[in-house]
Amino acid sequence: MKLLVITHTFPPSKHSNAKRPHYLVRAFLDAGWEVDVVTSFIGVESDQPEVIEHPNLNIIRDGDPVWRLQGKLRKMRLGGLAKILGFAANGLLFPDFCAIWARKIFRRIKKEGRSHDRVLAFVFPPSVLLSGSYGVVDRRWVFDFQESVTPQFDRFSRKSVLQRMMLGRLKRMERDTLHDAGTVVFTADSNRLAYVERGLVPAERTKHLPYFYDEAAFRSPARISGRFEIGYYGNFDLTGARSPEIFLKSLAGFLRRFPEAREATRFVFYGAWLARHDSFVNELELGDVCEINAAVPYDQYLKRLQTSPVLLLIVAKEHNLFMPSKIVDYFGSRRPILAFVPEGSEMGGVLESAGMGQYSCESDDVTQGRDAISRLWAAHQEGKLIVDEEKTSGWSSAALIPKYFQILEGSPED
Repeated sequence: MKLLVITHTFPPSKHSNAKRPHYLVRAFLDAGWEVDVVTSFIGVESDQPEVIEHPNLNIIRDGDPVWRLQGKLRKMRLGGLAKILGFAANGLLFPDFCAIWARKIFRRIKKEGRSHDRVLAFVFPPSVLLSGSYGVVDRRWVFDFQESVTPQFDRFSRKSVLQRMMLGRLKRMERDTLHDAGTVVFTADSNRLAYVERGLVPAERTKHLPYFYDEAAFRSPARISGRFEIGYYGNFDLTGARSPEIFLKSLAGFLRRFPEAREATRFVFYGAWLARHDSFVNELELGDVCEINAAVPYDQYLKRLQTSPVLLLIVAKEHNLFMPSKIVDYFGSRRPILAFVPEGSEMGGVLESAGMGQYSCESDDVTQGRDAISRLWAAHQEGKLIVDEEKTSGWSSAALIPKYFQILEGSPED
């Protein structure tokens, strides 16, 4: 099989969307496939080597002028100006700031003609859907939706007035592109249903294949911290949709109920902490129990997951069409999850299916959060902060990557 993979992020990029194509490409190479990866430099430092080197792998990185200019501005310590440039490009370029990068690669694919047995294109960003406008999409193409495009924009409008005006055009482009494709894969089934209900893709051409964790990364036993430690790895939203506020209020309520737990309790954060969240820590007098750290490299993140007695998951109702990729890494670590999820959400059901729902609570309910932390504290004191490893194995790479092979190895329609 000769495969073309299109993804706007690929390791050594630290972007969360880079994980899924990375794991899959590695598996395709192990199976003896020839793989060409077309990607960008987003999230990659100029001196970083490629993570995968293989005789059957060819990585083509096309530069994006917007991202390149942002990088130069950051090196000049003009980070604020770089952000303004990003917002402007996202508001003015159709359908997003990656449009220049996408148009360049699709022009090249059209020129080169049909030279691959299959094409696997990862969406986000929406610019990947421009492929249909160049007439290169056919039944060989498989689109993988890690995030939602027009169904999400229907629920929560884009900030740019121009992009809101162009939503109808984006819907038509998305529908036409996906109707030409062979298969459309979704990490969240709620997102799949939203696409089918809107007529954006025929139901019979859709598949639900959730995120999976890298089984090899979690084989070594880890030493779990002896403290009552709740860990969070990642970022919170600038818009406030995913915020630590409810969790921190729940934590403060727990410490008022069990003041003797204060010395042993820690909230450990790794990522980009927003200055506005300091106000929650200060107002709730949690400075002595919060440890705020910078983001760590991906390999260290996977190791640290296994040392945290408890892992924190926050899912906003605005993101119900998404599956947070960290949830399956949490499953792989086999550590209990303190989850704030919307009632009736798909992610709530995922946690229950994986046997990880005993410490779940409504996303905006402080009382439920306090009670869940209290139950975790009791289990910690009894030495019973454990999970059923058998139930989480269904989200492993060993369980789900073979299903991806079945999708790609199936005969495309003429």
